[in-house]
Amino acid sequence: MTSLPCFAKVSSAVFDGLTSEIRVRTYNLPLVTYPGALREAARLLDQHKNKEATAVLLTALNTLTMVDRTAPLPLILAQTAINEAQNAGKKNKDTALKLLADARTQLERAKELGYAGKDPEYSALNKSISDLEKQLQGNGETLQAFSSLKDRLASFFRRQSESTRRSKQG
Repeated sequence: MTSLPCFAKVSSAVFDGLTSEIRVRTYNLPLVTYPGALREAARLLDQHKNKEATAVLLTALNTLTMVDRTAPLPLILAQTAINEAQNAGKKNKDTALKLLADARTQLERAKELGYAGKDPEYSALNKSISDLEKQLQGNGETLQAFSSLKDRLASFFRRQSESTRRSKQG
């Protein structure tokens, strides 16, 4: 049983490396805290507590809010493939079908990598792609189907990318 924790550490390290995303970290100065810090520093200065006032101001100036955002690459690649499929569908249906297959593969990749892997939206997106493929194989109008699929994927992508994590440093 003692090898289980070791395996868990190795397993976690392996799975942490299985990400496919763009990570963006943004640092912000929380300006909303400045008026309170200025009032507190002014109060301390009135009491001739210069060192304490300096400490309050430095704390406010050195406090940053950090926002982390991730954008799953497979979802970006799926969006790109769908956009290209729509453009290709006007000229070459076979190319459009291959691009839709690539979009489906990227969605499966996102799911397998754990980007909301149990979200029912994956099934809905796959069904939309299947419906679109049927329309492309026939002679049906695909503009509305492409638009609907792109909107659905964009909404799903936003939900995945907007799961931010905020923390303060200071």
